[in-house]
Amino acid sequence: MVRIAISSDNHLDVNQVDPAAALAMQAQYLQDHSVQYYFYAGDLFNDFTQTRQYMTDLQHRLADRVHVYYIAGNHDLLQYASYDQIEHLSAPGYLHRHYVDLPGTNWRMIGNNGWYDYSFSTYRDDSIAVRQWKRVYWLDSEIEQPGDDQERMNNVLSQVTAQLAAAKDAGKRVLFLTHFAPRHELLAPRPAGVNTPRRERFYQMITAMMGSDRLGDLLESTGNVKYAFYGHLHGIHPPLEHNGVTYLNQAVGVRNKRINEWQQDDFTAQWQSSLRILDL
Repeated sequence: MVRIAISSDNHLDVNQVDPAAALAMQAQYLQDHSVQYYFYAGDLFNDFTQTRQYMTDLQHRLADRVHVYYIAGNHDLLQYASYDQIEHLSAPGYLHRHYVDLPGTNWRMIGNNGWYDYSFSTYRDDSIAVRQWKRVYWLDSEIEQPGDDQERMNNVLSQVTAQLAAAKDAGKRVLFLTHFAPRHELLAPRPAGVNTPRRERFYQMITAMMGSDRLGDLLESTGNVKYAFYGHLHGIHPPLEHNGVTYLNQAVGVRNKRINEWQQDDFTAQWQSSLRILDL
């Protein structure tokens, strides 16, 4: 048996959490609960160098007691993250386009940062309108990429197709780690406040940037994916079983003067309560 833990969307800078204190708390908690592998599904800092350094420091502190792996979310990509670096970085613990086989089991954890293609939105077929809105209102417009969002998502699907095929050839059962939501059914219920044409447009534009149904369709098509862990969506998102795949969200979310997505009183309690621990 192997014990793994998964977290995402800690947003330490946005939440104004002291990184050193968070690292010490997380390391101690993982050790106290006999976790052997810690997987992080993106959005730690709005700066990829800080994200990488934090994960390096966490692994150093845990030594060989807990193995630490991570992927990048859109917030991590806002600074010091070229597209080429994100796609081709070979660094300890960075799991995008890589995998780790869990010893003593038949499980393989596959990682891919993922992206979105507007398929959750009523504007799915009007990519020009979404791109124009994104340039004005959405922080991801600052993220470097050589093509548009559909091209980026096509690259993701090609990568994941190859990853899943290799796992099937090796006879592995698959755990999948990604940042963006792989199914529109994972979205929270439509807010009651979306009650005017302008609010409807904003809601649909934001929804366009939440994930891709095509990724979920791919994960469900191979027959060897059991769990898909995702972040990006904050708040409470219950597990969803769909065509043999169980989708699990473990995002901490954001609490500041403007919004409060936490169910607990402080970061420590919120991280601990949202942390998902599985024995495999």
